[in-house]
Amino acid sequence: MNLIEIARFAVDQCLKAGATQAEAGVYKNVSYLTRFANSEIHQNVGEEDSVLRIRFILGKKISVVTSNRLEERTIKELVERAKRIAELQAEDPDFVSLPEPEPIEPIPGMFVKRTAECDPIERAEIAKSLIERAHQFSNVEAVAGNCSTSVIEAAVVNSLGIEAEASATIARLRSNVIASDGTSKGYGFAETVSKDVGDLDPEKVGEEAARRAVDTLHPMRIEPGEYEVVFLPYAVATAMFYLAYYGFTAQSYQDGVSFVCDYLGKKAFAESVNIWDDGRDPKGLAFPFDFEGVPKRKVILANDGVPTGLLYDSYYAHKEGKKSTGHAGPYLGAFPSHMFMGTGDATVEEMIQETKKGLLITRWHYVRVVHPRKAVVTGMTRDGTWLIENGEVKGPVMNMRFTDSMISLLANVEVIGKEAKTLPFRMEPSSVRVPALKSKKFRFTGVTEY
Repeated sequence: MNLIEIARFAVDQCLKAGATQAEAGVYKNVSYLTRFANSEIHQNVGEEDSVLRIRFILGKKISVVTSNRLEERTIKELVERAKRIAELQAEDPDFVSLPEPEPIEPIPGMFVKRTAECDPIERAEIAKSLIERAHQFSNVEAVAGNCSTSVIEAAVVNSLGIEAEASATIARLRSNVIASDGTSKGYGFAETVSKDVGDLDPEKVGEEAARRAVDTLHPMRIEPGEYEVVFLPYAVATAMFYLAYYGFTAQSYQDGVSFVCDYLGKKAFAESVNIWDDGRDPKGLAFPFDFEGVPKRKVILANDGVPTGLLYDSYYAHKEGKKSTGHAGPYLGAFPSHMFMGTGDATVEEMIQETKKGLLITRWHYVRVVHPRKAVVTGMTRDGTWLIENGEVKGPVMNMRFTDSMISLLANVEVIGKEAKTLPFRMEPSSVRVPALKSKKFRFTGVTEY
């Protein structure tokens, strides 16, 4: 059976077992990865995995079960387990219904044959080009990273008539470069993603990561405090995830832990800030429907600095008498899937020239939420942080720990970049497309030793 047939069979078995409603989603991922470290390829692996997720409903009692065994006998056993679990559940008074079927328009260009057929030789050539370009920079010691290609297939069926299926390809290339000069080490990073493996530019990625590594050698120490900051798209993408996942979802809003509770319809950010989620935009890793088989809709989340929208799955939409926006995740609740931030009219160089005393930051890591309602997060800079004085980059600084609100970051945006970059967004085929931006203040609370 193909994926849609497996989903139909699972739903049919649920109904035969006495379910009042049922839903089955089948998700298949065939991925290959070529990994390199110390400037040479050391691993080439492939993985094929399929997961069946069943939602079994008895009135207002709900169970969810999963399995990666898709034989008919196993599916029948899984359905029986789902029934037993549902019978033991307390009724959920907020459950209304699974979603009704809606037309789903196909999205051209999601599946690229060259990506699906990419072999280890082609990925090795990509890795080779990246490594060779990086080593053209003096002081580069080692190049690491990976090149991956994936084919993602999904099928969702429910007892109310939803039948959705689609497939997409994704190619990713990322690199970490280490430079050295005496006892000093420098670290650089670069990444790119596309539906078409032919769009990856390994020399550009290698050059970007290597240049960044060399430019971070011999960092100086500066004191924590508030600085003007120019954030490159890698850092902005991470900020968007925490802002969206903990703020722009209906679940966080209804639970009272979202900053949108205080700002819906009110100005929260600079007027130049516009944010939306659009799973159909081909500039992202487009995909036509969510985990419930509901078509993805464009949702304006912030318009001219004012939060205006939320992302819904069917469960939380029904609680407000609304319809799902097509953002159901693998578990209960909506998930930001294809985030966008509007661009401005400045280059990064122009942002630097307009900075009196601040920092240029490549990306963040070890980010954790401190206060979701205030959108406060903490984390560290990584792979390139530089001091800016009087419009010029004065040199690299040791990595900094920050603790600040994403609301404050975006409220203090002064300039937004005119070019946007598409990056992976946690769960394939999700994506985020954001520009660089300059904020007039951001709070740093500590300094590392590297």
